[in-house]
Amino acid sequence: MRRSAPVWSGLALALAAALAAAAQAQTRLPEPRPLGRDLPAFTASADPAEASVPAAPEPLGVLRLSEALAAALLGSPELAAHAYELRAREAAVLQAGRRPNPSLSAEVEDVLGSGDFRGARESQTTLQLGQLVELGGKRAARVRLAAAEHELAGWDYEARRIEVFTQAVDAFIEVLAAQERRRLAGESLEVAEAMRRVARRRVEAGLASPAEEIRAGVAVDGAGVEREHTDHELATARTALAAGWGGTEALFERAEGDLAALPESPPLAELLRRAAESPDLARWAAERESRDAALASARSGRIPDVTLSAGPRYLAGPEDTTVVLGASIPIPLWNRNDGAIAEARFRRAKASLERRSAEIRTVTEVSTALTALHASAEEAQLLHTRVLPGIERAVAVLQRGYEEGRHTQLEVLDGVRTRIAARQQYLRALVEAHHAAQQLERLTGAPLEEEKP
Repeated sequence: MRRSAPVWSGLALALAAALAAAAQAQTRLPEPRPLGRDLPAFTASADPAEASVPAAPEPLGVLRLSEALAAALLGSPELAAHAYELRAREAAVLQAGRRPNPSLSAEVEDVLGSGDFRGARESQTTLQLGQLVELGGKRAARVRLAAAEHELAGWDYEARRIEVFTQAVDAFIEVLAAQERRRLAGESLEVAEAMRRVARRRVEAGLASPAEEIRAGVAVDGAGVEREHTDHELATARTALAAGWGGTEALFERAEGDLAALPESPPLAELLRRAAESPDLARWAAERESRDAALASARSGRIPDVTLSAGPRYLAGPEDTTVVLGASIPIPLWNRNDGAIAEARFRRAKASLERRSAEIRTVTEVSTALTALHASAEEAQLLHTRVLPGIERAVAVLQRGYEEGRHTQLEVLDGVRTRIAARQQYLRALVEAHHAAQQLERLTGAPLEEEKP
């Protein structure tokens, strides 16, 4: 056994020299886009043992937009899932760089025979340590592919972070709009009740028929139904907002914000420039790298690997020891990995077409959202500055005239309905403008109004 020590040490040095060129993965993650990058977002722990679902924060009291956004970015289950996928891709890069494990085999020959080979008198024992040596750059290609997929996971996380941000803003806008609709419904109910009181006094004074009081009562009932409907709408909007941070119910008292404050939009050319840096388009450089890495990996599969083995053979005599060396290599006769190479080529061509499709789609969506923003903002401005003030004045005149007997009840009710419809139209225009603005921010990954230095 003493004579075998140089054999083992020589074998270890040979294997170490054969595997000295190790592929190193330079992993990188995309820089966060400007939209919401100053707010903390959920990140998964690098320790798999500490993997856990984020606890859903529960804002209380008066809720402002900044608080809703902070809760959503820290508590969104979907964003947390992307964060763990990012960690999983990091682990995949680490695993891709690992070398194949060596193998140890033992073989005993010439035993349990007959004659001179009876028992183990002429036995030969062979111990061999084998190592698969990957050729053709397989390990480097494997690491390159894993690193590209890790970067793609980073883009997916960034895209989801922006989606969580904009969806939280949209949900917050819906809560504000639902609160305003509920307030308007309450005002309509108060006006209807006031009209019924006036109608009752006119009937009691003999100035109107009982039909007027009946119509006023019907208007009160209709306003009450509308008020109850807005209560349900508000409850639904609050629940949807809380779902963004993983909550099952909304515990905050009310949302506070200014729906009338609409952001100014930059021109189309500037928006398209920003969109080119958004995750939806910027990720295609990493996508191309991933496809190239997959093709390189498939090509490396054509080169057969070599398995080297070496070890001592112990003969029956205590001092009879030899060294056994071995090498094996597959013969690429039937399988030259042509199918995998063709698949990688087709997928690379597909990625180029998908990128072009994404560019066209983004240009179309940015242009459409910008048009919708301008149209809704202009409609809201017209309603706020011209239509609503005129209707308010007309309704006030009709109500005074009805009390004095100069206008009929039907005229007043028609004026009130017109005012309600105009207020709802104004509110709808504001909400549509905000949603269009959020669509532009999602497509560009940047706020419409950049902060001034």
